[in-house]
Amino acid sequence: MPPPKWLRRRRTPVVLFGAALAVVVFLGGVQVGLTKAFPYELFQSAWRTADAIRDKWYRQSLGLPESAPVDLSPGEVEAARIVFHNQSGLTDRIVWPGGVGRFAELCPGHPGCVAVEYVGQGQVARAYPYRPSEIEQATIVDLPYESLFDIKLVDDAYVFAVDTYPNGDLLAVFHYNGAFPFAGGVARIRPDGTAAWYRRDYSHHEPHLAADDVAWVPGLRIGQGPLRVHYQAPKQNLGFELPCAKPYVDTVRKIGPDGELLEEVSIWEKLAASRYRFLLRHAGAPCHPLHVNSVHELGPDATGPSGIGPGDLVVSLRNLHAFAVLDRDGFDVKTLVRGTFAGQHSVKHLSDSRFLVFDNWGVEADRDGPSRVLTIDLADGSETTVFPVALNAGRPPFGNNFFTRWHGLLSISPDRQRLIATFHYESRALEIEIATGKVLTEFTSVHDLTPTPFGDFAGDAQVVLLLATPAPRYVLDP
Repeated sequence: MPPPKWLRRRRTPVVLFGAALAVVVFLGGVQVGLTKAFPYELFQSAWRTADAIRDKWYRQSLGLPESAPVDLSPGEVEAARIVFHNQSGLTDRIVWPGGVGRFAELCPGHPGCVAVEYVGQGQVARAYPYRPSEIEQATIVDLPYESLFDIKLVDDAYVFAVDTYPNGDLLAVFHYNGAFPFAGGVARIRPDGTAAWYRRDYSHHEPHLAADDVAWVPGLRIGQGPLRVHYQAPKQNLGFELPCAKPYVDTVRKIGPDGELLEEVSIWEKLAASRYRFLLRHAGAPCHPLHVNSVHELGPDATGPSGIGPGDLVVSLRNLHAFAVLDRDGFDVKTLVRGTFAGQHSVKHLSDSRFLVFDNWGVEADRDGPSRVLTIDLADGSETTVFPVALNAGRPPFGNNFFTRWHGLLSISPDRQRLIATFHYESRALEIEIATGKVLTEFTSVHDLTPTPFGDFAGDAQVVLLLATPAPRYVLDP
């Protein structure tokens, strides 16, 4: 039965008022969006914080930093971490990053080891205790982060990657969960776990130590407003922009041995000024169009098209599914390379005009995945799958189904005959012979949480497989 006329007459003004209020709110929202007036930035900040928290929960649902029980006793853990598929053991020293809950039995009294160095048949040569509060006390650069809570290394960060100084110090890069931005900065850590310095400066991903203790590290700036690209065409001034209130502007930083910033190069600006700028129009993530995830200095035998040579830098551009080589002096883009790889990480110069790529998505002609390790020769554009080897009777006993959507790192041995590939979401890393694709050593992220009275692991007494494995890498002699 319809309502009586008197009720309908009283309801009509209320409905009209509600409709008018909705129109006013909508128009006000449009005006705030166009003018960026108050409370635009407040809403944007809330959205970024919510997005960081959502990302943290989403990553936890994928296994970061979750764990899976393993049927091992604490006494069996060390032997299970490194398994040799050859008789010679480790030809070179390797350093394996840690963090909270990792290698805890080797660093008693601490949340874990920040890294452990292994030699020979898997013997521990050195364990670096993780001292997060002391690292924070050594902060020399402290940029602001957006989060619901105070961000601390012990609670909110994980060690993403390390490199080793000639004197045994570590260069360690941290990532945050649940914060904007995610980039947790970079520290120089002594063998006793204390820090010479910590730059909480939006550094991230994979660092590279060069001569004279100089480090190259990917970094971020937080932009203001959309990223713009301008260029001139015949009789026209053209351009485009990527809409985002606070975009990630990717850089690479040159950091001195005492933590001083020697140079910072905007990769966005270099690409926007290059002949490859049109690719930026089609960036799939306008708030992070490039996503630089590694930087590596080309070796002394580097040669190839576009005049690439020793000392140039190669940067991996995940969100463009490409990598670029920058001139060693002016950092202009010499060449940009795309291929069948997608979402790649850890692009490294191997020799001459050849580069190694960790191809996350592993795009083959007839299928997607598993993740691959490729060599790409810039001289002729050829791609060769190093691992996994062709699916035939001689294939390795595992690895053909390894897939890691994010992360993934490579380390090249000093003689450039072998590599370590880390498949983060398989909790494993493999040492592989480059020429044959043969697996030499298997590293598994298995840890005993019993002696770890810290954080989320307090009270646990079990051996677990910790997912999202930090990447073992070779220790290169000076």
